[in-house]
Amino acid sequence: MPSPAHEHPLAQALARHVAGEVRFDAPTRLIYSTDASNYQVMPLGVVLPKTTDDVIATVTLCAEHGVPVIPRGGGSSLCGSSIGPGVIVDFTKYMDALLDLDASGHAARVQPGMILGQLNKRLGQHGLQFGPDPASAERAAIGGVIGANATGSHSIRYGMTADNVTALKVVLADGTPAEFGPNGHDKRTKGQGDKGMGEQGDEGNHSVTLSPRHLVERVQGIVRAHEDAIRHDFPKVWRRASGYNLDYVAEMLAYDPARPTACLTEANARRQGSNLENHLRQIGRMNLAPLFAGAEGTLGVVVEATLHLFPRPKHTALVITAFDGLVEAMRAVPALLTTDPAAIELIGGMFIRVARELPECRGRIGWLDGQATPEGLLVIEFDGESEAAVRAGVERLQRLVADERLPCALRPLFDPAAQADVWYVRKIGLNVLTSIRSQAKPVSVVEDVAVPVERLAEYVERLSAIFAAHGTEGAFYAHASAGVLHVRPLVNLHTAQGVAQLKGIARDALALCRELGGAMSGEHGDGYERSHQNEALFGPRAYQAFCELKDAFDPRGLLNPGKKVRAVEMESHLRYGPTYATRPIQTTFTFHHNGSFAALVEQCNGSGVCRKLDGGVMCPSYRATREEMHSTRGRANLLREFLSEKRLEIQDSRLDHSPIANLHSPISNLQSPKPSPDDVKAALDLCLSCKACATECAAGVDMSKLKSEFLSHFYRARGVPLRAWLLGRIASFAPLASAFAPLSNWLANLPLGKRLLHIAPERTLPAFRRQTFERWWRATAGARQAQPSGAPRPRVALFVDTFARYNHPHVAIAAVKVLRAIGCDVIVPAWRCCGRPLLSQGQPEAVLPWVRFNLAQLAPLARQGVPILGLEPSCISALRDDYPDLLPGEEADVVARMTQSVEEFVVAHGATFAEAANDASKTQGGRPSILLHGHCHQKALWGTQATRALLTSAGYDVREVDSTCCGMAGAFGYEAEHFALSRRIGELALLPAVRAASAETLIVAPGTSCREQIQHFTGRAALHPVEVVARHLA
Repeated sequence: MPSPAHEHPLAQALARHVAGEVRFDAPTRLIYSTDASNYQVMPLGVVLPKTTDDVIATVTLCAEHGVPVIPRGGGSSLCGSSIGPGVIVDFTKYMDALLDLDASGHAARVQPGMILGQLNKRLGQHGLQFGPDPASAERAAIGGVIGANATGSHSIRYGMTADNVTALKVVLADGTPAEFGPNGHDKRTKGQGDKGMGEQGDEGNHSVTLSPRHLVERVQGIVRAHEDAIRHDFPKVWRRASGYNLDYVAEMLAYDPARPTACLTEANARRQGSNLENHLRQIGRMNLAPLFAGAEGTLGVVVEATLHLFPRPKHTALVITAFDGLVEAMRAVPALLTTDPAAIELIGGMFIRVARELPECRGRIGWLDGQATPEGLLVIEFDGESEAAVRAGVERLQRLVADERLPCALRPLFDPAAQADVWYVRKIGLNVLTSIRSQAKPVSVVEDVAVPVERLAEYVERLSAIFAAHGTEGAFYAHASAGVLHVRPLVNLHTAQGVAQLKGIARDALALCRELGGAMSGEHGDGYERSHQNEALFGPRAYQAFCELKDAFDPRGLLNPGKKVRAVEMESHLRYGPTYATRPIQTTFTFHHNGSFAALVEQCNGSGVCRKLDGGVMCPSYRATREEMHSTRGRANLLREFLSEKRLEIQDSRLDHSPIANLHSPISNLQSPKPSPDDVKAALDLCLSCKACATECAAGVDMSKLKSEFLSHFYRARGVPLRAWLLGRIASFAPLASAFAPLSNWLANLPLGKRLLHIAPERTLPAFRRQTFERWWRATAGARQAQPSGAPRPRVALFVDTFARYNHPHVAIAAVKVLRAIGCDVIVPAWRCCGRPLLSQGQPEAVLPWVRFNLAQLAPLARQGVPILGLEPSCISALRDDYPDLLPGEEADVVARMTQSVEEFVVAHGATFAEAANDASKTQGGRPSILLHGHCHQKALWGTQATRALLTSAGYDVREVDSTCCGMAGAFGYEAEHFALSRRIGELALLPAVRAASAETLIVAPGTSCREQIQHFTGRAALHPVEVVARHLA
């Protein structure tokens, strides 16, 4: 019988020698079996190293056991380069430091797990940046950026990562630590290692001992032997991540400082300006560091990198350049480049049409307002040290368009905020396209082909014809300035026909690419997707050089096998395919916008947006734990495997491809894991149901709904825990608790009760009030503001939530006063709890009677045009977002359409409110300050703009905290097992910001649980926005 992976001898050896984390359990292996590509390969285990010595130990032990090593950063590879058999080494949890910064020397020394966006954030404090700027910078790690030879929108300024890596410390295939840098810095470095593992010098006892000095000599010999092939058979484009960078070494060997450009290959001679200068700086000295850029971890495991930096431009401007046709836009690019732009980015018609419908792009796509959808929209950027320089660039472009009579419309953007919106929409291109709800998805197959810029128009025309010949169409976008378009044809990889389409398109695109002198990858790399094409792309002579290089560095084929050389066919490890199927399940949520529970799970494309560390809300549990398991992607991976009827096989892609293939693979007789219900529940346990994943990632995977639905099935089989049953029905007990307050509050907070229900002893449960909202309402229902003569009073229905009724009635009372102050007739309809507590506690079926009751009460009002106003964001989101998915139909739709926050409604009636606010302001002096924390559901579904506008109109200076979830998340933060994490999440941004606020600053938060969290950990009382406005009007 196959054995479980954790019993493998390697797992036990690693556990003894690695100070970091060693994980060979099934759930971890499953979530690391995918990245952002079409592929899936089951690893043997995962190591999260804390030190370089951990990496040395891991590589050494894997070599001794004959097990492959796959370095991994953010797992955002689009071609499958960060997955594979053997041991995954994930650097992002611990080895993520900026070790040294030489600002004057424009150099930084970093560990491979540092996220590029975080690095640039630190560098920005010194006016610096790392030049290559992939769209995935907010989740891509430096190690992965190096492994892919990444670049981005500004490559015509800064070149490739290979041009910007000055020195590298790596661990070679046998565990030897080495350093590669300029002019004689190639050496073995010190690594403590482990005495019991037989630390080896250059003359050690391993059958093959790797020496950095010998490797330099070997590489030079390979390049000299194959120089003719390198110079004549390589693609004719400098934007290249295909193959290995032997052309750099060839140029280094031929470099003459008296004639620096004479050594350049035909491809690199195409570089211009700062791009050319930067490349010449890199090749002016013998340095093997650029060889590791784009090698995808197949030559060595990077543990430290010294990077070249650039000054950050002080001024920029964008020009939105709209062409009716895509081909016309591409035909204009060579001319547009003569204006010396910093970037020219394409946004194609399909991209624009999808983006206009996405919540994530809401409020960020105004620069397209009033325009029909152009098929070829070019975003052209100019940068400079002064505003005058930037405007001069825009004027050059305007003159060129007029002189050449280019068929386009121009719209300059000088406002930094408007420019940021454009770049935001452009950089989420992958997620915009994969958000398409259909079985046929825009897939990666010709994702980043690079062709000479002067042949872009021909490439687009002929590639479109290839798509048509295979019965599909494609989406085009990205780096027109460098001849690298991201192109994704619509293909259904669940079918045999779709897989055949994929292969056919890849075959025909390769032929086209070769004819045009292009490279199959201009920045994303080869991985499982394109490595099999390298022999055809480069020709047999250059490919032989690649194989010799690989064998020199990795004689046993253990470093990320199956990549670059000796690859399997592209369809070998597809995540989906004709054999993929999911178990049908009956659900309470209908998931009608997605098709099914499984379809929503499969919307996750693996891009890892949920792993970003700041900006927006997603994903609070990942930010606090840095655990892949507790990201949206990790949860979606486990859910998909739980639903799948396909069994993953343990595969060793070294077999029959390595020069010394081991036919008795040490990983071939292992149990193929399948996640248990308990595994999935454990991954979902730390999901705070913030809904940020539903909108901050365009894939739109609403993990809060998936969690609620999964738990309902889990509880049907296991029973609903007492705490979950009680917390879900808090609305049912609230009237009785209020009737007996304050006795009920004392009883609820007794230590014995908290222990029985596993409530954190540090917490004080929200107090019930004897004077409830209902009592106040009944006493004042007849009191109305005097009606202006002849003017009808607009009616509004106030949906008063459980906590505003029984715990914080002053909030609902304040809302009534504000609404009456602006001349509204307030209705409080008959009510049941919105059901949010039951949904959060995994009991969606129990909420259906309440949903039916509320819809019966609210739909008639909504049909009459009466706005339905809420105070608690999580209740508003239930009405707007969850009800249509629980009971789809006209009732739910009309209620969702008419539901809004009180703040949104009041701001929409700005003239009336402004009059009342101005009258109040006459009696007040100065502009007091407010620190605002928006609720997660509010940020995800309708935003905080109205809240900010309302408070600003009331005369306050408003500053919003750039924070993730507060950490309380309804009952989550009260639960004993979640208390510590709840605090850790709050401490990421919100709680420090509150403590730093002056005593005079008002703390404002629309969410009840947010206000409780702030009160508990800072002692500051936070107010609902309507309380602030009511006080102001009073």
